[in-house]
Amino acid sequence: MIDAISAGLLALLTPQAVLFLFLGVIYGLVIGILPGLGGVVAMALLLPFTYGFETAATLALLLGAHIATIWGDSVTSILYSVPGSAKGLALCFDGYPMTKKGQAKRALAASATGALFGGIIGAFFLALCIPLIRPVILALGPSEYLIMALWGLTVIATFGEGSLMKGLTASVLGVLVAFVGMDVVTATPRFTFGSDFLMDGISFPVAMIGLFAVSEMMKLTIKGVPIVDRTLVKEESTVMEGIKDAITHRWLVVRSSILGLWIGVLPGVGATVAGLAAYAQAVQTSKTPERFGKGAVEGVIAPDATMGANEGGGLMPTLAFGIPGGESMAILLVAFMGLGVVPGPDMLTKNLDLVFSMVWIIVIANIAVTIIGLGITPWLARLPSLQANLMVPIVLSVCFVGAYATRGHIEDVIVAAVFGVVGYLMDKYRYSRANFVIGMVLAVMIERNLHISMTLYGNDFLLDRPIALAMLMFVLITAALPFIRNWRRKKRQLASGVTAP
Repeated sequence: MIDAISAGLLALLTPQAVLFLFLGVIYGLVIGILPGLGGVVAMALLLPFTYGFETAATLALLLGAHIATIWGDSVTSILYSVPGSAKGLALCFDGYPMTKKGQAKRALAASATGALFGGIIGAFFLALCIPLIRPVILALGPSEYLIMALWGLTVIATFGEGSLMKGLTASVLGVLVAFVGMDVVTATPRFTFGSDFLMDGISFPVAMIGLFAVSEMMKLTIKGVPIVDRTLVKEESTVMEGIKDAITHRWLVVRSSILGLWIGVLPGVGATVAGLAAYAQAVQTSKTPERFGKGAVEGVIAPDATMGANEGGGLMPTLAFGIPGGESMAILLVAFMGLGVVPGPDMLTKNLDLVFSMVWIIVIANIAVTIIGLGITPWLARLPSLQANLMVPIVLSVCFVGAYATRGHIEDVIVAAVFGVVGYLMDKYRYSRANFVIGMVLAVMIERNLHISMTLYGNDFLLDRPIALAMLMFVLITAALPFIRNWRRKKRQLASGVTAP
């Protein structure tokens, strides 16, 4: 084992590997900031350039770029409420309010530090637990994935902006939009209205660009003022504050990292669900949940720590069984084939040094991204103070280019504009855009796994799957916690003679 760890590190100390890792990190940061792209696109664009080089150098280029997109996604989510990709969505909920309060430096630094800690925890977990995780993965099936998706729906109560009915309405609209296109089981067209373009469904990144990015630019145009007016709100936070926040909330980082590892290990769940689940558990375990959505730094730390650890978890089924943990891991499998590397038991015996090379890549890339990110944070934090007439055309141009780049259809640009109007109206009338997105993300996952579970085990599948039943009990308990906490708080207030608000 020690020899494999040393050999894995030595393979990364060649000039080519060091150069490729550095290039991958810089490239990943740039791609991550561009709306609609993210880690999957970053790795896909690099595939043609991965042949004919050292194996360790090629993996350093791919994984370095992918890991850098984690913080790249966070930058625009925090500064403009514009997620670089789907997994950056959860950062909008509290990162953007922090920016509007003049705490952009603190939010960006907390994000970078949280992602660093989560990435390191994920890397060490990958190194230690690959031989032990096989029974766990094989014990889970579609019923368990269904319960995990239902757990994601418990976030709806978290984001109900004053009215639970409005929150439910937004979620149902998200589910309906997700059902546009071909049925995942029968391939029957739904809600396409005879359009060939809608047969492929509404692209999630495109809808997200419209709901958050385009709608925010519409608000900015109507107001005609910067996101942060420095004459009214002074940037008083520092980078060191954000670093201290991540250290102070170290148990939140640990919990979020474990959650990210768990979701990463489950094939096909993905970092988007991980980020939303991390935010939900941060709210549910907080003693002051009312602060979330208004600029709570914990709402920034938890999703980034989870997404950092998610990469280590996602590599586990990819390396051990050849089952991709997500879209980016599927692209990594393509790279493995080009390099002549076969995932599976041989990977953990004959190519153990290569496994540890990837562990070292995750650690080094996370450190490099954090150092670069903390270094450029003071300059990035100034961007929201640009005048609207300068910023809106630039951001909208990037948004629409990103919308077109997702699938190469000009219709996606129109979809982004339409969802921009929808997002603006939802925000104006206090319908939760977050709930809309949650419904859209989880609808297909719930439908697919429900169909498979009922086909395999019948209508009473929960009785045949004790693990799924136990998970359902856990979901019900965690969903009830916020309501129990509110009830207890009101009871204490009444007992002390204080009228509840």
